[in-house]
Amino acid sequence: CPADGGWSRYIAGIFPALLQYMGDETTEVRQAAAYGIAMLGERCNDATFTEAMMQQAAQALVLAVDAPGAWEEEHASASDNAISALGKICKRSDAIGAVGWPRWLEALPLRADREEARHVHATLCEQVEKSNTQLLGANHERLPDVICVFGRLLGTDLIADEYLPRIGHLLKQVHSGLPQVLQQLPSHPKFVLLSEENRAELEKALSS
Repeated sequence: CPADGGWSRYIAGIFPALLQYMGDETTEVRQAAAYGIAMLGERCNDATFTEAMMQQAAQALVLAVDAPGAWEEEHASASDNAISALGKICKRSDAIGAVGWPRWLEALPLRADREEARHVHATLCEQVEKSNTQLLGANHERLPDVICVFGRLLGTDLIADEYLPRIGHLLKQVHSGLPQVLQQLPSHPKFVLLSEENRAELEKALSS
């Protein structure tokens, strides 16, 4: 979105509707609203999609994914799109990212909307490569959560093939630089969510 008055007026006109529709009972309506917010986060500059608007959007997205039943099968595609949009906003705003990245990570891995899931999981890999402390925690306290997500992605079609060696490299970096994280991983609450196949994929990535 260019920074001209016409676009600003247009976005200002539709933005309240996007916020409203994020609370709609219909999955398709919420999904479309989340996609619209994602496009604002991805394509509009700060003059058009302001920090205040991003704050409002992030709040609406989190409310949507925290709503009762949001992750049930019939609603999960809208929630996937909402998490995708939240990640795009977190990339734009450090203030939002401080709270938004941990909430974003909690929702992963995504499964309902395969296309959005692959985009979001690629973002996860890229942000870990950048050592995003808002995502990982100042003392890497959320690194075990990330590794558990990687374990549930390896061997699936929910992550593009080009990211598999990058995930393997990240896991090996943890093994060499923070071995205690892997040693303590079996006691992490989310480790129980990994199947035997998931755990085998992690071992394979570490040894390949």
